[in-house]
Amino acid sequence: VGEWSLGEPDGGGRPMRPNSKRALLYAVRRFFRDVEGWGWERLRFNPAYHLATPKSILQLAGPNPRDVDEAVWIRLVWASLHLGPGDLISQTWYPIEMLRAMAVVWTHAGLRQNEIQRLRVGCAQPQTEPLVDDESGQAVPPGTLCYLRVPASLKSGGQVKPVQAAVLEAVRAWEAVRPEQPLVTDPKTGERVRYLFQYRGRRTGGSLLGRTVIPMLCHKAGVPEEDSRGRITSHRARASAATMLINAVDGLSLPQLMEWLNHTSPRATLHYYRVRPTKLARAFAHADETAHMITVLVDHRAVADGAAGKYYDLGAGFCSNPFWSTCPHRMACAGCDFYVPKASSEGQALEARESLGRYLEAVPLTAEERSIAEGDLAKLDGLLSRLREVATPDGRTPVEIAAASGA
Repeated sequence: VGEWSLGEPDGGGRPMRPNSKRALLYAVRRFFRDVEGWGWERLRFNPAYHLATPKSILQLAGPNPRDVDEAVWIRLVWASLHLGPGDLISQTWYPIEMLRAMAVVWTHAGLRQNEIQRLRVGCAQPQTEPLVDDESGQAVPPGTLCYLRVPASLKSGGQVKPVQAAVLEAVRAWEAVRPEQPLVTDPKTGERVRYLFQYRGRRTGGSLLGRTVIPMLCHKAGVPEEDSRGRITSHRARASAATMLINAVDGLSLPQLMEWLNHTSPRATLHYYRVRPTKLARAFAHADETAHMITVLVDHRAVADGAAGKYYDLGAGFCSNPFWSTCPHRMACAGCDFYVPKASSEGQALEARESLGRYLEAVPLTAEERSIAEGDLAKLDGLLSRLREVATPDGRTPVEIAAASGA
């Protein structure tokens, strides 16, 4: 950075960013292809091969949406809902209702800057019917959400996305005082439309959001215009909204987030799919509890007759004790009366029953049992020695079982 600048370099000596390195290598490759294509010189090397971008740079390059720090983002969302005339920090001839509507759409809708500028009058519609969850049966009452119609662009079609009802409130407040504006041509679709954020006959410029609305929100929220990941720009709200929806208790899945962000490929959505460490830790703790599963055979015919019809598959045999998961001897079952070897006629008949169903059951393991499951033989010997005088489910201790069998 700054190596070839004529004046005093700003921050000279810093390495180029990966995207800059990739662009520079592409420019050099393109130059040599043009040299040969225009007949200036016959190359003795292949630019695409000898000047290819290294994989180490490609892995670091590409899209990198930066979400706003959580504490800062929550305050910005609050500020967007409470903007008033006293929050103006510079002179502007845009009405405060329009600035507030733009701020609420920016914090709640997860739209690109160009999509916010191209919203049209009447784009927000209320939710008039309850939304019932097919699995839980719980319903989202009418008025909780609203539907925002996003116009089509050159790369993606139009979209109707659910957002919070605060968007509808802010948009309608602006539409109520919005002066009548002439029709203008949408450069993306060629249609004659009335833009929502249109004033004095013209659509708002791209700098209004970054130079006016965002500084107003930061001043209202009492936060700086930069956080730990740099300056707060218009696109960072889209990444923050996606991160919030992913890390909620019942967060959106990857296909749902892809639809909400209006992406055409899951690969683009993966750049926004970032799970916070706290949610990852909770998910890991839950998965670790249920990581030890055991196959359970249920004889439905025996259950219907009122008999015990539950058998735990222990590998070499079955345990017919329905409370095996809480039995202190479940790590050493060979001498118990409830143990049925698979090689026996009873075990073979059990596996051949037509009414048998196979299921998986989570077995909670203590720290000692977890060590045994991971192959710690010393822990197993210690457990067996402590259980020698503890009664098994049939009433006898392991010492009595061994004496009866002559071992």
